[in-house]
Amino acid sequence: MCYLKTLLSFTPIVFLCFCTQTETSDESGTLESLEGTWRRLSVKNQQTGEWVTASPNFIYEKYISPTHFCWVNYDIANDTLLGTGGGTYVFNQESSTYTEDIRFFLPAGSQLLGQAIPFEVRFEDDKWYHTGYAKVFEFDPETGENVVTDSTKIEEIWELTDASSSQNGLVGTWQLDSYKGQGDSIRSDYPEFVSYVKLITPTHFVWVHYLDEQDQVLAEGGGTYVYDGNSYTETLKFVYPSGSGQVGTVLPFNCEVEGDTWYHKGHIIIHGEDEETGDATVDSVMIDEIWKPFLGRSS
Repeated sequence: MCYLKTLLSFTPIVFLCFCTQTETSDESGTLESLEGTWRRLSVKNQQTGEWVTASPNFIYEKYISPTHFCWVNYDIANDTLLGTGGGTYVFNQESSTYTEDIRFFLPAGSQLLGQAIPFEVRFEDDKWYHTGYAKVFEFDPETGENVVTDSTKIEEIWELTDASSSQNGLVGTWQLDSYKGQGDSIRSDYPEFVSYVKLITPTHFVWVHYLDEQDQVLAEGGGTYVYDGNSYTETLKFVYPSGSGQVGTVLPFNCEVEGDTWYHKGHIIIHGEDEETGDATVDSVMIDEIWKPFLGRSS
């Protein structure tokens, strides 16, 4: 779903290729693939050494395709996206290593953006144990460059949100190729300097709109979906920027996949306020889009 024009009305401004089902672990505790949607169960506090269990009041999930990943940390009660990040990754089953190359990150200004972070991984009882180190940089006035001065240890435990192995023509990662806005008679190509990508796992979706050459995530949304081969229905669980009133809405779309092209058409619900009376209003905007498999940027 392309929310760009809609989200622009609420704020001054407002990863990834096709994937197959997640393989089950074998007797040695390994996975052939990490593809799917994972929920973080706990994270280790490196100051106290204690494991902190995930709260049901937050969505902390990671969406993984064959080559890309995206994680989301969302405060449900306050309709607030606390953090997100994503990019490409490499999973080596033989060495039990998983390396993330971070291409976008929110909040802006994080030292994690642009890092390639290697993790040691192991799998026990369908749990993903994840340990690695993120670099800490400081500016060196003599060289005029940022240099590595320390590292931060990351230890997490994840589990699949759903062991569903259903496959369909939408599972994968897509980029917005062109769209037709409300009242437009012709399609507009999406600009190359901005990424608008959507990751579909067998059970969840997440879309991200970010500037390639700048440290800025403009918009994001995600949730669960149902696809029957002709229609595609999204249930929104989170949206950024907040305040759109779209969280919880169920949005049906006409859907057609031909080769590597996804034709996507329907309406999204717009919640607003009457400028004269202050009363709440509900409207809808037509969405007419064409998506292509996301092949990444050359840079």
